[in-house]
Amino acid sequence: MLDLHFLGSTSTSFLTKVSAFLAGLFHSRLIKRALIVAPKTLLAHWMKELSVVGLSEKIRDYSGTNATSRRYELEHVLKEGGVLLTTYDIVRNNSKAIRGDWFTDGDESEEDNLWDYTVLDEGHIIKNPKTQRSKSISDIQSSHRIIISGTPIQNNLKELWALFNFCCPDILGDKDVFKMRYENPILRGNDKNASDREKHIGSTVAKELRERIKPYFLRRLKSEVFCEDDGAKNVKLSKKSEIIVWLKLTACQRQLYEAFLNSELVHASMEGSPLAALTILKKICDHPLLLTKKGAEGVLEGMDSMLNREEVSIVEAMAMSLANMTDQDSILQIDHNMSCKISFIMSLLENLVQEGHVVLIFSQTRKMLNLIQEAITCEGYKFLRIDGTTKIHERERIVKEGPGAPIFLLTSQVGGLGLTLTKADRVIVVDPAWNPSMDNQSVDRAYRIGQKNDVLVYRLMTCGTIEEKIYKMQVFKGGLFKTATEHKEQTRYFSQKDIQELFRLPEQGFDVSLTQKQLQEEHDQQHNMNAYLMKHVEFLQRLGIAGVSHHSLLFSKTAVVPAVHENDKIQSVTGNRIVRNSESGWSNGTEHAFNPNDKEFISRRYAPKILASSSTASPEDIESKIKRLSQTLGDKALVAKLPDSGDKIRKQISELRQQLHTVNNPIPASSIPEVISIDDVTEELNKVILM
Repeated sequence: MLDLHFLGSTSTSFLTKVSAFLAGLFHSRLIKRALIVAPKTLLAHWMKELSVVGLSEKIRDYSGTNATSRRYELEHVLKEGGVLLTTYDIVRNNSKAIRGDWFTDGDESEEDNLWDYTVLDEGHIIKNPKTQRSKSISDIQSSHRIIISGTPIQNNLKELWALFNFCCPDILGDKDVFKMRYENPILRGNDKNASDREKHIGSTVAKELRERIKPYFLRRLKSEVFCEDDGAKNVKLSKKSEIIVWLKLTACQRQLYEAFLNSELVHASMEGSPLAALTILKKICDHPLLLTKKGAEGVLEGMDSMLNREEVSIVEAMAMSLANMTDQDSILQIDHNMSCKISFIMSLLENLVQEGHVVLIFSQTRKMLNLIQEAITCEGYKFLRIDGTTKIHERERIVKEGPGAPIFLLTSQVGGLGLTLTKADRVIVVDPAWNPSMDNQSVDRAYRIGQKNDVLVYRLMTCGTIEEKIYKMQVFKGGLFKTATEHKEQTRYFSQKDIQELFRLPEQGFDVSLTQKQLQEEHDQQHNMNAYLMKHVEFLQRLGIAGVSHHSLLFSKTAVVPAVHENDKIQSVTGNRIVRNSESGWSNGTEHAFNPNDKEFISRRYAPKILASSSTASPEDIESKIKRLSQTLGDKALVAKLPDSGDKIRKQISELRQQLHTVNNPIPASSIPEVISIDDVTEELNKVILM
């Protein structure tokens, strides 16, 4: 069996090459059937490319809504051979039929697989092997498997393992082996506060991982593909510049942000499910009107798939509570200037439209897009729009005919996939996503092969808020991707502690970004702006922003791997746990980075819970928490809105009282294992950070 894993930042280029590859196999009669699975919006691209290489008569569309028609197309491919085009959702609901359990081919032995090739476009969709979508596709046996993806690692290294487990199951071992051998040491080494030994081990393990996947991993950059596809040597790929525009919250946004962080609901959520509170904080950073009683109805947009039923109820309760606050303060009387983002966008558009640029504006939610649309309509700007309510055939028509307007409004989930919008040369990403690949996909709608103009991207971030922390998480995840796929040591920008402080008011206030200052110190000497960009940044500074960071410079510097002597005894500190090397030394970093048999290694999972709390909280802090939670429990109206009627809060109070008793009556030091345990951070918060 030959398994290939194609990964590239230019999906269209790989689509063309895979189509040509399949055509060669069909024309040489080496294969009979191929299954191609792709998002619905990309099927038309596949039909076009397969037709160009002479396979138009072999294409069968298995993506329609008519079950009878689909069955006819499937039966034709199974009997006569050909290429079956379908979507991930169709496979999820019809995997048994596609597996062909009911079909027998007299020309083939029982050992032969029904499908010669299975090709997954945007294959990172199966990054979670626990989903029904992933299981259904994995159940379809195929002699060869190919994945096409520009983002094989979106959040963590487990996703890389999942893709390789689909294509080449024996390459990286099972999930537990991969975690111990590769993921854990690489994560520890990528932390800004990692010790020299941890950095050395992480670098060694990352190199081994790259070498391990190299024969099955083909990664191509736009610049490489452009040089291949363009015969004119004097023509160059256009330049892309990405900047972070740090914005200051308006007085209204600050008031809401501070009030919400100080509210009892937030304190309760921190003990249970912080994702609900994060949802509200993100909305405040966008626009206060998203949290009026009317706006609260759509507060879950873009987050509902990440929340369970209990969290949904908590978010709704929080939104309505804040809505009452906004109504009392008569915020509805204030115009769009109460949002720092819309105020900045309108000032920027005046400049860009006047200069003749075409602008793409991406937001994660339709509600925010509605508010932006309302603002640009008041100024008389023409615009086009694509969101989740736009039919697929309508999207194709808009893209083909447009943009006939200087502004294109899009939601990230819909507009960020499969569209080519090279007539635009300016991109505004309104709100950062937890998943950095979502923002990158949005940017790539304009910066694609065929773009003739230089592209400038504005990523909007509010200072001192949850968005600044999301950006730190994006950079951390970006470093993991670079470490796992590129042959150079990456700069370590942030520690795990930096990205876990989600619910604190900024000590420096909302007018200063510490992240912006850090990036400026790291890359200040690298700025090499042309005359236009330099003048444009000066213009942006006059709009009252907090500052600008050059996102394009991230990971542009190569870090130095510290030299570590084999016999040195170095304490390896990761987060809040100390792991010591054994007397025999570390013969190599990969085998002993995490050795569960090491008597001196105590897993975080088995660290006594009593240490996790007693080492970080004083009696006064615990008593304060108990008091706040008791006050919340005393609000009968509020408790009635909670799905568990306050049972979780009562349980938290009970645990805090037990913790207080433990702190006031400490265990003798001689009976405590020599281990520093994790901070008192809930499992829910960890899930949010890795999302």
